[in-house]
Amino acid sequence: MGINHFQIISLERFPFVDEHDSIEFKAGVNVIVGELNTGKTKWLQMIDYLLGDSGKPELAFDEELAEKYDSIVANVKIAGESYEIKRQWKEPGKKTKTFINDEPYSVKEFSQFILDTLGIPSISVPTGNPYSDRTWPQLSFREMFRHMYKQENLWSDIAQKQNEVIRSAVILLFLNKAKELYSEEYSKLVSKDKLRDKVEARKDVFIDVLQDVAVDVVRDPSMSVAITEDSLSISKESICREMHELEISKADLIEQTEATGTMVQDDTAYEQIRIKLQLLLNEQGQLEGEKGESIKRRAELQVYQVTLFEELSRFDRATIAASVFSDLRVTHCPSCDQTLKIHRHPSPACNVCGQNILNEESIESSQKRVDFEKDQISDELNELHGLIAALSKNIDSIDNKILDLQGLIKTEQMRLRAVENLSIRGLPPEISLIDIQLGKLSEKLEQIGRIEQTLRVKDKYNEEIGLLDKEISILNETVAAKKPDVNFSALSDVIADKMNTYINAVNVDNLSTWKTGRVSVKLRRDDFKIMLNGQPWTVKAGGTKNYVIQLAYHYALFSLSKDSSHNYPGFLIVDFPPHFSDAKALKGSENYLLEPFIKLCKRKGMESSQVIIAGRSFKNLEGVHFIRF
Repeated sequence: MGINHFQIISLERFPFVDEHDSIEFKAGVNVIVGELNTGKTKWLQMIDYLLGDSGKPELAFDEELAEKYDSIVANVKIAGESYEIKRQWKEPGKKTKTFINDEPYSVKEFSQFILDTLGIPSISVPTGNPYSDRTWPQLSFREMFRHMYKQENLWSDIAQKQNEVIRSAVILLFLNKAKELYSEEYSKLVSKDKLRDKVEARKDVFIDVLQDVAVDVVRDPSMSVAITEDSLSISKESICREMHELEISKADLIEQTEATGTMVQDDTAYEQIRIKLQLLLNEQGQLEGEKGESIKRRAELQVYQVTLFEELSRFDRATIAASVFSDLRVTHCPSCDQTLKIHRHPSPACNVCGQNILNEESIESSQKRVDFEKDQISDELNELHGLIAALSKNIDSIDNKILDLQGLIKTEQMRLRAVENLSIRGLPPEISLIDIQLGKLSEKLEQIGRIEQTLRVKDKYNEEIGLLDKEISILNETVAAKKPDVNFSALSDVIADKMNTYINAVNVDNLSTWKTGRVSVKLRRDDFKIMLNGQPWTVKAGGTKNYVIQLAYHYALFSLSKDSSHNYPGFLIVDFPPHFSDAKALKGSENYLLEPFIKLCKRKGMESSQVIIAGRSFKNLEGVHFIRF
């Protein structure tokens, strides 16, 4: 078997009662033939569901089949190794799992298993601006499978409704070039660039906020545009000069008073300052009391928050345990240890005690109750988070008020000491005014000192940005050294040539009377276009030609399978729409559309490739495995 081929050997679906249905497939072209409503498409939809569909079975095929059957099993070969793939949708805890050799896999795990086993590299692709805040999603096997399964109702475009960037990435991955374009180093480089932008933005916000606060606090016209270290130094020098001048004036007044002997005694100023100081101290005490209550309340809420987190964790562990233990079965009698006979009691009774097992509805109801409780806890946690954040904000606000009060208290204490000294010595009140001015200037000097300290946070941002710049520089060199060797023009020609090869083949017997011109392809990192004589194929190709173009596209990808340097896994499903065989432009049967695939499967390197096709005609077609409905 080819190094990277995928092949279905058999497919079985098991009903709740009665015998199971099965289909055997072979390498090469398999043709499922039957009239309308004979179930061809349903089998293909079940394959689609089996291979990692995350939706409900009722939506994947239909409610009637989902009710009739409870599981589907495929025996497959992947890269030469045999595996059993199973989906079960009626047993509790198994609906969302895909089982490979009885081991459960989530949708994401299943996709990764298939990619790893096929030897297809995992890549992450940005679906928009690479530098947006969104993370790069990993290209899954399901995205690739959309190019390997042509559904009955999706014949209006290539990989219909798939994001253009993802579509191009899938084709590039099939051509084994996507890993070069979306390397891990490039992803890291983009992440570091985004982080650097965020740090730069935080730095800008910090400087803007500091500017607003500093201008309001300092009230210095020399710093009305921006706070800088030089501006702060100039402001400090100016304040120091002003304080020096005031000290000289104060000394002159004292000297004059002592010389003239005109001492005064006035207790009014002292009493006013004392009363004001007492009011400020009372206000500080009240704020500290409020802060203490807020801290106590926050601590209580944080303890409760931890309790709720533990409760939520217990629910999660219980859910996981239920999922694990739901798959366990008693195989031996707990009394005598003999093997229990299967179906000892009629289904859906327990095989040990014979009592009815809880049905899916009861189990889902229990799960809903658990989910409701978890939602309630989550809502309460969200509310707690808001309350704790509000209390923290209130505590910070009180701290700021206390800090402001402490500044005012310090000023009044300085005034009080000054008045006391003046009162003892009988100095004039002008000296008290000078002391007040000196106190204010001293406070302003301290505020500028605090702003200088805060401004140094900018240096930390600059240091972080500098380190990121170094990492980005190294990554840029790495990415430059690994510059992708991707010739989009040559890759476009690979697809176009293979599509034209198919059209040549179906036009040999003049059955399709192809007169629409040569196919050209434009493949880019974020775009993929098929052109006919320079125009979009959707404009030029109508009727049967629409099907020919899309089959030519699938032929082109499928033919990559014979070359182990590519990543296409040699597997294709085509479900012709019910009205196809009635198309007026179609001459003869549908056979001529399949013959290029039959010949391709017989070529060297394609021995283990597989095509599964469903339709209504295909009479007298040779070299295929027929499955008749």
